Amino acid sequence: MIPEALIIEKAEKQLDKSIDNLIDLAKNELKERFQKWKAKNEIEKLKENIRQVGQISTIASRKASTIDDIYYPAKIKHGAGSKTILSTDELFSNKKRIALIQGTAGQGKSVFLRYLCLRDLDYSGKIPIFVELRKIDENIDLITLIKKQLSIIGLTDDLINPAIEVMLRSGSIRLYLDGLDEIKREFSLETKDKINQLINKHDKLHIALTSRPGALSQNLIDMPHMEQYEIAALSEKDHIGFLTKIGTSKEIQDRLIASIQKSNAQIKNLLSTPLMLTLLVITCGQKQDLPDTLPEFYDSLFNLLSSMHDANKPGFTRQKATNLSNSELENLFRAFSYASKELIGKVTLNSTQFEETLNAALKITDLKCTTEGFRTEITETVCLMVKDGIDTTFTHKSIQEYYAASFIHRIEDDNIATTVFKNIEGENINSWLNELRFLEDFQNLAYEKSIGIPHSEDLTNAITLPNRKKLSISRTKFNSLISSTGIKIAQTKITKMIHGVYWFSPNNQSINRYLPDLLSIIAKEVKAHSKTLNKPQALGDNLTFISLKSIMHEDKALAERIFNAAERFVDGLYLKGKKMKERQERRNKGLLEILKKQPLGTKLK
Repeated sequence: MIPEALIIEKAEKQLDKSIDNLIDLAKNELKERFQKWKAKNEIEKLKENIRQVGQISTIASRKASTIDDIYYPAKIKHGAGSKTILSTDELFSNKKRIALIQGTAGQGKSVFLRYLCLRDLDYSGKIPIFVELRKIDENIDLITLIKKQLSIIGLTDDLINPAIEVMLRSGSIRLYLDGLDEIKREFSLETKDKINQLINKHDKLHIALTSRPGALSQNLIDMPHMEQYEIAALSEKDHIGFLTKIGTSKEIQDRLIASIQKSNAQIKNLLSTPLMLTLLVITCGQKQDLPDTLPEFYDSLFNLLSSMHDANKPGFTRQKATNLSNSELENLFRAFSYASKELIGKVTLNSTQFEETLNAALKITDLKCTTEGFRTEITETVCLMVKDGIDTTFTHKSIQEYYAASFIHRIEDDNIATTVFKNIEGENINSWLNELRFLEDFQNLAYEKSIGIPHSEDLTNAITLPNRKKLSISRTKFNSLISSTGIKIAQTKITKMIHGVYWFSPNNQSINRYLPDLLSIIAKEVKAHSKTLNKPQALGDNLTFISLKSIMHEDKALAERIFNAAERFVDGLYLKGKKMKERQERRNKGLLEILKKQPLGTKLK
């Protein structure tokens, strides 16, 4: 192994070379600015400015931590295997210049990208530029965000415009674009076009970006320079290492690991991301037993977080900035989470959006507090949101989703609940899928009546043969459904290796709540099948995108595998629909007795 000191020395020489490239391409004042970077004190200042990317706050640590303090090495899946990535260079080893890193909620995509950004600086000698794509709106585009980062690393306003062109074509910088899935849909195609323009115009430029799977990353599948990666789930073997990294004591580690080993499969499946393991420590670190479901997991979260500050101070009660009780604050936060999703559709809110959302939540709950008081409680006491300059953002997207779903779950008036679900249905349903999954876990009767039962029946009927005692998929119907989704496979032209599965929502159609679940299962089957082929990729072999229907026609084994998986899914969906109907029947029978005694109220729980 090469000694660390030699690696750093080599990186410093490479950084000098990177700056020399900039000097050669620059003119006048810009050349002088780049030349100043070569001075020892200036180069250290440049590095210090870039290292601000590594200062982050997490649920585990309420104060800012560095990446090196909290980062547990992620394993990255690519093709048939997975490995720990230590440098961005490893992502571009196949001559691709866009590395798309995908991961589900809480898998640490942003932390991983920040880690790679700093490793670039310390080990590769590149100048990394880190951009949070969630900040894109009608006034701020990708280029504007890049310019802001150039200002942060030390370029004056008058030099930024000439510098950006020189830096992009020099090969001396790399772009790190975080959160493609967090861009509002109306700005996603424009952002994709700008990424495409940058990569086509500057043949030495490399871009690493993160996104949830599916989401808006679907828009990138036609980019010829892209390579796709996936963050692997944490396994039980990772638990001790991760818990140690976030500072969990040995006593609590032993207790939690023992509880995990005794717990059922459902809760074990929850503990596959850094976020969920961190929340496990917060909610269950002092308990012997683990919850069985995700809603139970979140149920105790708010009160535990709100009381953490004072847990070791007997007799002390912190004065709240809002003068609301914990239960009132939680009710307000539920309403706030729902309103932020309904009105703004983003996890990051500027000051105007935050106030607008809070005013709506206060009106809904009939509570009173100041904007700054609520912001203080949520960011400093409960820490489910964090201050980000003048913006305020949810600590994680799943926090907004859970509490928005929890708000909907507590609506008692059937007419109001029905209106909410009508607003969610249609083309809007894709952006509410995670909330609907939480409501399904809650066994929410209004959800089951409005969406769960009709959508499960519609999808089942859409792809099965009628009048059969046993559910059986109609291949004709199934193929028609697959065609309507536009599901495509990224496959190498020569070796026919499968690299990814993508789909799009049908235009101008009402989206079925369970269709994305079916497509996800199909995608897993396609990826699993591709691993069994075990062919080496030919050098220079390019990707092509073809319909799943075409591949199934050519590969009968894959077609059979997909049909079998789809039949298992439909069987499960049918049983799920049956249970939902039974709950509706029990509720309706009980409702008649309740109505004889007292009419239902219209207030929220």
